[in-house]
Amino acid sequence: MKEQKYPVSTSDFERIRREGYLYVDKTAYIHTLVKYGVFYFLGRPRRFGKSLLLSTLEAYFLGKRDLFKGLAIDKLEPEEWTAYPVLHLDMSREAFIDKSSLQNLLEGHLIYWEKELGIIDIQATAAQRFVNVIRETANRSGKKVVILIDEYDSPLSASIDNPELLRLYREQLHGFYTVLKSLETHIQFCMLTGVTKFGKVSVFSGLNNLKDISLSDRYAGICGITEEELRSYFSRGIKGMANKYGWSEEETLEKLKYNYDGYHFSEGMTDIYNPYSLLNAMADKKIGSFWCASGLPTLLSKSLMEKDYDVERLNGSAVSVSMLENISVYSTEPEALFYQTGYLTIKDYDPETELFTLGYPNREVERGILNDILRIYSSGDGDVSGMVTLMRESLRKGRPEEFVRLLKSFLSGIPSKLRSKVSKYENYYHTIFYCITSLIGLDVNAEYNTSEGFIDILVKTPDYIYVIELKVNGTAEDAIRQIELKNYADPFYTGSGKNIYKIGIGFSKSTHNIETYKICKD
Repeated sequence: MKEQKYPVSTSDFERIRREGYLYVDKTAYIHTLVKYGVFYFLGRPRRFGKSLLLSTLEAYFLGKRDLFKGLAIDKLEPEEWTAYPVLHLDMSREAFIDKSSLQNLLEGHLIYWEKELGIIDIQATAAQRFVNVIRETANRSGKKVVILIDEYDSPLSASIDNPELLRLYREQLHGFYTVLKSLETHIQFCMLTGVTKFGKVSVFSGLNNLKDISLSDRYAGICGITEEELRSYFSRGIKGMANKYGWSEEETLEKLKYNYDGYHFSEGMTDIYNPYSLLNAMADKKIGSFWCASGLPTLLSKSLMEKDYDVERLNGSAVSVSMLENISVYSTEPEALFYQTGYLTIKDYDPETELFTLGYPNREVERGILNDILRIYSSGDGDVSGMVTLMRESLRKGRPEEFVRLLKSFLSGIPSKLRSKVSKYENYYHTIFYCITSLIGLDVNAEYNTSEGFIDILVKTPDYIYVIELKVNGTAEDAIRQIELKNYADPFYTGSGKNIYKIGIGFSKSTHNIETYKICKD
């Protein structure tokens, strides 16, 4: 049987179709988009298929019908297709590191279009030149123009920690995008995609005719892979992976679901798999970390640390629709950022309160984000995974002394430049401890609720229970005394049949490490 080709390194629709790569048919969505609207915005995480969607739209509007043979839209639109001129602008092809970056990118596109149109008298701003290009394209072709803008927000995301540069980019983009509204009579279709939808920054103030479909039930599966699509299109790859590891096909599906499924982009809760990770897993015939491999964006880690945010609150946080739909560059909430960038997803929706509950979509993302946060909060170097494995074995085998020694050794490797921030980030030690114990992969609860109060960390293994209390600038004796006074271990004495350890840990702000610890076994 011929090996299936997976498009892990291309998002060009024409190439995918002509060179025999696997294509999951999303063209029924295109039919609906074109039928019911003109101006759209779609927000999805990086590497989630936005570029492929726009590439497919471009081929459709250019009338390349041969590429769509056998696809849904070929049957939905049996009549002759009309070809339209397309202006496709990819905003992700620039690093956006200085004042000229955005101008250079726009200039490059404008020069190309102007050359194609034979426009030589250029005495205007980028926005006015864009107006001229659209009008001239429509006039010369006798048809309305299709405008596709991929990753519209790249300049803003790249400069969000540089107020001066952000202000400049915002002004440039506002003028450039606003012309789309004024030229509606010349536009057949327009779609902008991005990771984040920035609110309160005036970029879209002139584009109030954009329909945001990011949280729409109708378009929940427009990017990514649904459960039905997985079973229909990936059966060959599933069989190949199952044969390689000696799994059944159902076991293989369970592993793929555990690691890559779990995204929801509307209150209808349609399950969506991460397409980038799934395609790579099929191509490599292994379960690995693909989407998270590039690391946590600086913007997200900075948001967590500067807001002194409890990382464990991310999983299970409740937010409003308005928070998910709009990000302000002046006050960026971690929950909204983590959702729009794909590190959190919708886990539940309450129609009465109109609140969404967010959480990690799958194990790949949870493991990836905790690993990255741990590196950021510690040293950024070293073998975090190896250290976590040793700690897991210590707890599984009932060796808490060894666990504490490993933790102390890890903390001693944190550079002084990070240690100096401990006084600023009150949750610093708690975050490190939470990430480590969560990555261990055991039954871990942070801030476990009992009738007497909250246990800092509760860890359960098949044979042991660890009740752990942390004290910053306090002693291990203080921590043990609190465990005893609050009777934290009492709920676990009856019926568990497990050995129970009470661990008190005292951190020092002067040494930035474990100063004292005490372990009591019941």
